[in-house]
Amino acid sequence: MAIILGAIGGTLLALLVIYLSVVLYMRREGTEITYSERAVDMRNWKAARIFSYKEIKVATHNFKEVIGRGSFGSVYLGKLSDGKLVAVKVRFDKTQLGADSFVNEVYLLSQIRHQNLVCLEGFCQESKQQILVYEYLPGGSLADHLYGPNKQRVSLSWVRRLKIAVDAAKGLDYLHNASDPRIIHRDVKCSNILLDKEMNAKVCDFGLSKQVMQADATHVTTVVKGTAGYLDPEYYSTQQLTEKSDVYSFGVVLLELICGREPLRRSGTPDSFNLVLWAKPYLQAGAFEIVDENLKGSFDVESMRKTAIVAVRSVERDASQRPTIAEVLAELKEAYSTQLSFLASFDM
Repeated sequence: MAIILGAIGGTLLALLVIYLSVVLYMRREGTEITYSERAVDMRNWKAARIFSYKEIKVATHNFKEVIGRGSFGSVYLGKLSDGKLVAVKVRFDKTQLGADSFVNEVYLLSQIRHQNLVCLEGFCQESKQQILVYEYLPGGSLADHLYGPNKQRVSLSWVRRLKIAVDAAKGLDYLHNASDPRIIHRDVKCSNILLDKEMNAKVCDFGLSKQVMQADATHVTTVVKGTAGYLDPEYYSTQQLTEKSDVYSFGVVLLELICGREPLRRSGTPDSFNLVLWAKPYLQAGAFEIVDENLKGSFDVESMRKTAIVAVRSVERDASQRPTIAEVLAELKEAYSTQLSFLASFDM
């Protein structure tokens, strides 16, 4: 009897091992098939140009000039055969999550066109490369100008900051209200707002973005992703992503424009580590001593007040108390107009 039971047990164990091996094999193969199927889908997307790896190497002179680096990869300056300058982003992350992010960005940018959203010229996925080719914006990022060399910071006046804020809000408003389906960016921050040579702003980096497929959906339940300091606390605690999550992040950007400091910092007193927690009480009280030193004496108080109010409302912990991005845009346009009138009064 013991021999029979032992034989049965051995057989069951062998079957279990075979079953697990098959499951693991199918999962591994399934990953490859999924990527392959996505690759086929990408080849069928007509809006984005497909570059060969050879074309990418020629355009970048074998990846000669680096114009940006990050945890995602490196960005190189390139020149297409027609003479057009481009920014070529070569991604490092070759995991499935990285592939998903790459496909997501190509898909979204292939479907949308707006003057305040960065334009995708094309992509390369040859030999599973993850290369994105964007229009080149020579002005750098908003972060470069706020936290770069002093000569850059001086040039970023209050009226320029407001214009950049209005431009970025227009891009986000398009994503939230004009795109079909709606899109939540999910990683709004100063380094993802790029500037052209005329200092017009465009929102970039859609790797984490989410589409809201149902017209009446109020949120998307998803794993929390984003950047520390910009992350919506309600999204962080509930995992429910909404357009108001973008509004919170953009509110942090507005605070940066006002105060000229990053969202998180390690120096200073403990109560000043977090920009939102530090700036909110001052701005709610109408105390403008925390305004960026580079702006002192050059802004209209009413224009600053309007911007401060909408910034504070945007970073409310309760998402239901935040304005929509359309409302933010309307307030910023008023603040911008007020500042222009203030400047015009000196020319009379």
